[in-house]
Amino acid sequence: MRVVYIFFLIAVLLGASGCWDRKELNEVSFVTGMALEKGEKYQYFLTVEVINAEEFGGETTQGNTGTITYTMEGDLIAELNDKMNVGLTRDLNFSHTRVIVIDETLANEGIGPFLQFLERSAEFRNDFHLVISRGGKASDIIGTTYPIHRIPSIKMDEQFQTMEKEWGGYPDVRLTDFTSNITSDGRHPVAAAVTIQGNPEKGDDVDNNKQADLDAIVALNGLSVFKDDKLIGFLNVEQARDYLWTQDLKKTTLTATTPDGNYFAVRFFNSHTNIQTSYENNRPQITIELVLEGDIIATQSKVPIDKLTRFKELEEEAKNEVEKKIKGTIAHVQEEYGVDIFGFGETMYRQHYQQFKPIKDNWDEEFKKAEIKVNAKVLLRRDGIRTRSFLEEME
Repeated sequence: MRVVYIFFLIAVLLGASGCWDRKELNEVSFVTGMALEKGEKYQYFLTVEVINAEEFGGETTQGNTGTITYTMEGDLIAELNDKMNVGLTRDLNFSHTRVIVIDETLANEGIGPFLQFLERSAEFRNDFHLVISRGGKASDIIGTTYPIHRIPSIKMDEQFQTMEKEWGGYPDVRLTDFTSNITSDGRHPVAAAVTIQGNPEKGDDVDNNKQADLDAIVALNGLSVFKDDKLIGFLNVEQARDYLWTQDLKKTTLTATTPDGNYFAVRFFNSHTNIQTSYENNRPQITIELVLEGDIIATQSKVPIDKLTRFKELEEEAKNEVEKKIKGTIAHVQEEYGVDIFGFGETMYRQHYQQFKPIKDNWDEEFKKAEIKVNAKVLLRRDGIRTRSFLEEME
């Protein structure tokens, strides 16, 4: 009897196995980018960017575009995603989506309902970039080709990662980061802003890839500032870097002025940010402390960098420049937008909850009157392979 039971169990398990929901690669189209815009007749225009797999198959390559875009209009993104086969032939797979671009006009009205769909869906991973199109259509962003990366969203993915690693002007905001900041008591969301430099109408032409000076190229254009889920303004690229310094930026390059009035550049390879908060004299007190290590990589001054006193002078100038930039950007956000995108409220919540609790519901007003102090300590470690320059010998 036991043998019969085991045999029956094995038979059942064999019958239950198999790939009942399998889809072959030639039955699937991979979506790498999405663009969301305000609709005309319905609520949304949704554009999907689908890989043209035949152009990456070696012998099947014909020199055509690496992606195909298709647009539909409707009231719910969930239905539109399933309805795209009105024009496209294969099942759409969203697990490899790299970039979702939201139009500026739509973001002004609020993107909460769309984000709620993404949060619920099991088809999307939490590793795509959420960006806002600034001064142009979101669909043009994911349709603009590039010769090195023939898939626009893959190009943007690598572009954003490289920018974050090399200069620090990109906020690596993911879906969960954004939605968490919407509901936070002491922080509002931000997202990267992108735009098209050149002629957007020529960006989707394959011939755009056949020239050195491209007719159109997608470029980072600063930081999008939100109040809850509504876009209220932008910061430029420099201000985006200043914002990221308050978030523990690691690497960047800074230009400052020497005591004799010339420019010099420091490559910061390590930095640490610490924020302290308190509530005194009926206003928040925010102190931002930074320790930055870097190398001098360029100078236009004829004064040699072969003495410790010269290093100290340049450290002081770099320190003053960092402090000035960060304080200026925070003051601009306080005066222009009046929302805490830096997370100072979250920090006060963690450090002094009893002080934060009475002002929690009115934190934005408190943030606008907060006293900000920035204290930077710059440590210059090296000055390249030359301490003295040929400029010293020039009249």
